[in-house]
Amino acid sequence: MVKVSVIIPIYNVEKYLKRCLQSVVRQTYVDYEVICVNDCSPDNSQFIIDEYEKRYPQLIKSYINEENLGLGKTREVGINNSNGQYLMFIDSDDYIAPDYIETYYNAMQKGKYDVVIGGYTRDLEGKLKKHFAKHSIWSLATYPIACAKMYRKEFLLKNQVKFSTIRCGEDIYFSMALYCANPQYKVIDYCGYHYYYNRESITGSMNYEKNHEKFIVSIFNEFMENYDIYNLKMKDRKVIEYVYIANMVNALITYGHGGGIRRMKEKYEYWIKDMKKRFPQYRKNPYVGILKPKGQTWKIKLGVGLIGDLEKIHCAKPLLYIISLV
Repeated sequence: MVKVSVIIPIYNVEKYLKRCLQSVVRQTYVDYEVICVNDCSPDNSQFIIDEYEKRYPQLIKSYINEENLGLGKTREVGINNSNGQYLMFIDSDDYIAPDYIETYYNAMQKGKYDVVIGGYTRDLEGKLKKHFAKHSIWSLATYPIACAKMYRKEFLLKNQVKFSTIRCGEDIYFSMALYCANPQYKVIDYCGYHYYYNRESITGSMNYEKNHEKFIVSIFNEFMENYDIYNLKMKDRKVIEYVYIANMVNALITYGHGGGIRRMKEKYEYWIKDMKKRFPQYRKNPYVGILKPKGQTWKIKLGVGLIGDLEKIHCAKPLLYIISLV
């Protein structure tokens, strides 16, 4: 049995796949396997997978889904076919540093951890910028990236930490499920995961018609069907509530700016209606406010805190309308 399983879901990425696989096979750590799962990709990705599997037969294993399952469920196919004690996810248009697996594995061995969390380096067409993970609970709860982490496989399986069936924002669901499982975690100051900002990808292309707030509602509908958050401790319940507010505010700002007042009005009213029904005591959330919560990134503090504070006094709408015109 190998120590680490690296799972790579693959769909329509032939342009970037070789770079990804090349970075994965050139690791300083040796006791690992690479599991490539082709999610019915219509391009030539499978030819590239076959090429690398022939070159590295002891390292790479590949699987092809019978139908397109989406990112989250394709990762679960990889989990079900993995042999490692620890799991890592890599998106197929991203790439990793040579010491990536070794760094996470060494950190995992320094304590009885269920997950090790790192930062990432954003690659915007060759311009690199490091984003370090905060040493706080918010890196676990509101850091919706399944990659740039190492997980203890037994912990995920025992606690049934899974991905959403919704094909957008799967990592939000996964991060909340992970948080509710109460893992022992460690944050490391390391940015060996290179997140390639692909303007052609679904997440890379911003358009004003994208109803991301509706995806958030769908994700929380599914999550609250599977998890009784009202049986959680009050602190944890308020954390989940904060995750909802933070993602909704991000959706409104990201996909609403420049789209016009009418568009923002629709998004805002949709959000408020759902929030009042789902979290009627949201105005009392202790984590929402300027410079709150402690340990959160300053951008999230500013955006969520400002909009959240204004909404508490029914004044968020004018600011969002201004944002919609910028």
